[in-house]
Parts: sequence; C-alpha cells; structure tokens
Amino acid sequence: MSLMLTKKLGYTTLFTKLLLGFLAVILLLAAFNLVSFFYLKRQIHQEIVKYNELSINHAVEGYEDHFRLTREMVLGLNQNSLWATHINLLRHARVNKAYGYVNDVIAEMKQLYTNPFLYIDNLIIDFRSDAYVIEKDGTSGAKAMFSTYYISPSYPPEFWDRQFDESYAYRVFPAAAFTENTAGHTVSKGVLMPMIIKMMPYRDMYFIVMIDAQKLTQDLHVSISDQFYILNADGQPLYQTSADINSGLVTSFDPGRSYMQTKDYYYFYKKGAGTGFTYVSRVPVQSISGQLLNLNLILLSLLAIVGVLIVLTFLFSRRMHQPIRLIVDELKGYETDTGSGTDNEPVREIELITRKMHHMRISHQSISRDLARKNSMLRHYAYTNKLKNIHMNLKEIQELTDTSLPYVVVVYQVLFKDAFEHYQQKTGKGSYYLRVYVDNVWRQAFPDAVTIQTEPHQILTLLFLPDPEADLTPYMQRLLQVFSVDRDSYLVTMAHGAVQPAGADFTAAYEQVQEVLKLRRLVDETQWIRPDAPDGGARGERYLKAMWEQEFQTRLMSGSEEGMQEWVRRSLDQLEKKQAVASDYRQFAKDVAGELDKALRQLPAAASADAGGRPALEETRRFYCRAQYERWFADLLHPVLQGIRRKTEEHDPITSFVTEYMCTHLDEDINLDMMADKLNITSGYLSTYFKEKTGVNFSDYLNDLRIRTAKELLQNLDLRIQDVAARVGYRNVNSFIRMFKRHAGITPGEYRRKYAS
Repeated sequence: MSLMLTKKLGYTTLFTKLLLGFLAVILLLAAFNLVSFFYLKRQIHQEIVKYNELSINHAVEGYEDHFRLTREMVLGLNQNSLWATHINLLRHARVNKAYGYVNDVIAEMKQLYTNPFLYIDNLIIDFRSDAYVIEKDGTSGAKAMFSTYYISPSYPPEFWDRQFDESYAYRVFPAAAFTENTAGHTVSKGVLMPMIIKMMPYRDMYFIVMIDAQKLTQDLHVSISDQFYILNADGQPLYQTSADINSGLVTSFDPGRSYMQTKDYYYFYKKGAGTGFTYVSRVPVQSISGQLLNLNLILLSLLAIVGVLIVLTFLFSRRMHQPIRLIVDELKGYETDTGSGTDNEPVREIELITRKMHHMRISHQSISRDLARKNSMLRHYAYTNKLKNIHMNLKEIQELTDTSLPYVVVVYQVLFKDAFEHYQQKTGKGSYYLRVYVDNVWRQAFPDAVTIQTEPHQILTLLFLPDPEADLTPYMQRLLQVFSVDRDSYLVTMAHGAVQPAGADFTAAYEQVQEVLKLRRLVDETQWIRPDAPDGGARGERYLKAMWEQEFQTRLMSGSEEGMQEWVRRSLDQLEKKQAVASDYRQFAKDVAGELDKALRQLPAAASADAGGRPALEETRRFYCRAQYERWFADLLHPVLQGIRRKTEEHDPITSFVTEYMCTHLDEDINLDMMADKLNITSGYLSTYFKEKTGVNFSDYLNDLRIRTAKELLQNLDLRIQDVAARVGYRNVNSFIRMFKRHAGITPGEYRRKYAS
C-alpha cells in the first residue's frame, strides 16, 4: 500500500506524509492493543485472584485486631483495683450484701459497650454463686437472662451453666440469632457472636461479650463477595452469610496456598494468627469468566474502531492537503534564506516556521510574565509602605497605589496548628498558599483588589469599591466556609473595617482593623469579626482580685493539685460566663504567672528549686481552646506544688502526728489548742512550727482536708448532706455549706448534681 501511494501521489507530498503517518500511528496502536489484549487475557485471571487475596487479607486483619482488642479491653477492667474489689465482693453478693456496688461495676463496663467501634451489644458478667448476672441494664437471674432477654435455640440456659466447668480462658462461639420475649412480645436482638472471657483464677464467674456480627462485618467492609465465612479449628462455621458451605472443607485447604478452585467456586482463605480461625471468601467461577468475556467484546470493538479510523484518516488527510499546501507556498515567497531548496522540502519549511513562531511565543510569554511579576511586587511593596506609613521617594512607586476609590481593609490572622506550624516555620508556604487563594476570591469580584502578606501569620486585603454600598458578606462567608474545612490544620480570624472614603489614610484604617482582631474568641473554629461586633464582656478586668489572691496563695501553699485545678477551672468558668475573648484569657494567665513568681520568692529554696522548666507565657498566643489553658496551668503549677508537697512530706514527728490525727479524727472537733495539749507544747509554737514546715496555716490545712474529704463522700448518693457534714467534723450543716461554697465556689448540693455519677 505504501509503494502504491508513493507512485500515485509522490512520496514527498504533504498528503502522502500525513496519510502514511496517520496510518502508521493507527496500525501501531492497533498492534499494541492486540498484543496487550492477549497478554492481559493471560494476566487478568492472576490479577483477579490477587485482588481477592488482598481482600481476604484485609478482612482477616480487621477481625483478628477486633477480637484481640475486645479481649484486652475486657481484661483491662481488672487493672482498676477498686473495680476488682467490687467484683470480688459481688462474687458472693448475698453473703457480702454487696449489691450496692453494681452501679459502680456497670459504670466501668459502660466504657466498653458504649464504644461504637467495638460493636458490643451487651457485656454480661455471669456469677455462679447466687446464679445472677450483671449487664448494661442492671442485674437479673441467670436463668431469666438467657430464657427471656437473650433467647437462642443454639444457646439454652444450660449451655451457659456448663461454661463454668470448661477449662479455657477465652473462646468465641458461633454467631446465632437472639430474641427477647417479654410480656408475650418477641423482639429480635439481631445476629450476635458470643465471646466468653474468663479472668483466672476465678472459676465462679466469667464475661460474656455479645458482639453484633452483622454490624462488625459491615464496618470491616467485607464486600469481597456475598459468600463469606469464619470457621473454627474444627471447620465449623462461627459466622456465615450463607448456610451451604461444606463443614469439612477446611481440612482440604492447602496451608501453602491462599486459594482453592473447585468446579463451581474459588475459595480464598487465610488462617488468623491470633485466633486460629479460618476466614473464607467464596467466589463463583462464572463471575471471573464473565470478566474475561468482557475482554472479547472490547477486542471486537477495537477492531471496528480501527477500521473507522482508517477511513477517516484518508478523508482527513485529503482535506488538509490543499489548504496547507497553499499556505506553505505563500510562506516560501517570504523566506529569503532557504538556499537552493527544491519543491521536495515543504514539510521542512513548515517545521522551521513553526519552530520560529514557537520560539517567539515563548519569549513573549516569558517577558510578559516577568513584567507582570515585577509590577505586582512593586505594587505590594508600595501598599505595604503606605499601610505602615513609610515614606517613598520614588514617584513611580507612589503612583502604583490607587487612592481614587473608596476602600475596605480586610485582615486575616492565621494560627497554624501543631505539625502544620512546623511546616509554616520551615517553609513559610502555608501563609503563601492562603494569600494566593484569598487573592483569587476577591479578584473575581473586585479586579483592583490587592492581597499582601504583612507578617508571617497575617494577610491583608485592600478592596477598592467602585460602589461604596457593595455587599461583602457573600465573599466573607465563602472564605469562612473554606477556611473552616481545614480547621484541623489552621484557624483564621477575619476582620474588616468600615468603608473608607477615597484618599483616606491607610495606616489609621489598618490600625482600626487590628483592634477589631483583638476580639477573637477562644474557640476552635474560624471566626469572622464584623466591625460592629460587641466588645468582650470581660475585657479590661483583672481576675486575681484580693480574695482570689488569698485563695490562690492558700491553695498553693497546701500543695494540693486537686485544689489548684479546681480553682483554675472555676476561674475559667468565670471567664466563659463573662464571654471573655482570647486576650482576656491570656491576661489571666499572665496574672497567675505573676502571682506564682511572687509566691516563689517567699518559698524556701528547696521548694522553689523545682519550679524550673515552666511553660512560657508566649505559648498562650497560639491557644484556641480552653483545654490548652488547662494543660498550660497544670504544667505551670505542677512542679511548684510538687516541691511544696515534697517539703511538707519530709519526715517530721510533730507535723506527721498532726496530719495523721486530722485524717483519723476528722469527724471530731479539732482545734489548735487541743493538738498543742496532746503534744505538750504551746498553741503559738505549734501554729508557727506547722506553718514553717507545711507552708500553710493550721486552720487552712484542716479546712482544705475537710472539704476534699467531703467531695469524696458526696460521690456516695446514699449519704445525706448533713451526714457528710458530720463525718468531716461540722456539727452545724449551715456552717459546712458556707465553708464548702467558700472553697469550691458552689454548694454541696450543686457539687453533687454536677459531679456525682
């Protein structure tokens, strides 16, 4: 065909070259696709098998991790010594009269069955003694539990009784459908997979974890096929999506392979390393064959397309030949340095002209980009100088700042979080990318807008408004929405001032917006502060009042971290009630740090020596939530309180006697004179000695001990408030309430409602 076209049309004609070139490309592509087809047809089976192998591996890892994690978390309950004590008492609840601890045990169990990622329908503790169980809804008889609330033909009540005598520590049983039958009404519990966990050496109790098998399967994305099975070591199914699997199939699996093929199915399987279970996915053979059939249809379509392309190539080449030939002949008339070229060089001339035009276009684009970049840099430089009131000598630069239109100043304060802050400090590109995005948003509506970066964490936009009544709200809301999406990486506080008339001073408008930015609230979200935003309710106030300073000093000298943490929480609560802004929180932190420095100068050198390594106040500039301040205060106060406690806890017979007597006789009328008589010393000497050794007055120490003990007793809802008052030494309940409110900020009743479980 090539020789025939060469003789008929001439090899050097553009038409011939175009036609042969297109045909060569089409034939090469067709040959490539044919080779690829036959190669892929051989490989497609292996790829499908590999995909199914990866899918079953993913499912096995998910199930194995879930079984291991569930077991570890249930066994981890016993790490709580108080909980273990309650369990030991409940093993013989009737003899020990320990039913009052059931709610405490359920409260610890709640952390597990309410965890949405464990898919625990219920967590049951079965006690052999007294034949009762504890579960999330309370207690009930063991027989009633498994014959009324969790009924399954596969698991009658006798099954659960037999498990006390079985010698294993952990076992997963086959999933089954459970129902609840109360008042003649049957409710389905779903398909549950029981897991029994025994805590050695207890043989009279065990845990039953009811795992929602269907939800667990959905969460692990076991979608590799509609036929999925979990088999135990004997080949019996623990969970299955269809009931037609051969129970003895597991014995025929080759351990050295990951799948097996029968006449009708592919079996992809893997054994779990932790449980020993075999996980099986069954895929019909016709589903894989169907995918190979699709390749045959693709091949036929490809051949048809190749035939159409050959016809279109001939028509297209013929149509292009004449006009391009005329253009080439015309261009040859303007080419003066072609030498002794002949008519056999038209294509070479086109390539030469194209190359020259391409070179000119690239040069023009490069020059244009360079000029635009330099002009933009000069314009940003000019506006920055004008904002910061820096005099510019060059008239050309001054002319770049347009002051003939009304304008609005918009400032964005950026607060980068954690690892992103490190990226910003290392590269500086975080603010750069934000500036580019902000510039694109505003230029779509206001082409004359200028966006510059004034500080490493601050961006500024000057909006020149042809219409002073233009509404900026849609654009600010758009920025707010976009910035909020990435709030895990950074937070942006946006503020803008009022519309400034043409020619108004840039510096004053910029400083006005800077003041508005100070109204940033302490919240983990992107904020837009409008010019008419109300001032923070607490701005300008000082939070260490005279009575707070005294309480701070008292709690600090007591060395009680719980007392200091409570004081910090109460103070932060006050800031929230006053709707304080972020700068108010920082001022409060500064006041506390100042009071702490004042207290350290009054402490002995041994106690204040531990105060080194405190967090810097500068860290608070990057805080965006209350929890950060709570951690900061804990790091600030912990070493000082630790030093004070260490100094107080040094062995001293007098202070040891006094503190031990207080702890053991707290319900008695304890006073300084009585303790001095017991020690055969004067009350004045004891007061001075106790203050010197502990850093706190005798009465303050006693009151703090009583209030801390009262808080623990208030957790017991069976005790009345007057009973709590009597146990901590207050004969008059009103005196107890006044003293408690003075130390805790709230009454005992309010404390119980807020903190008691």
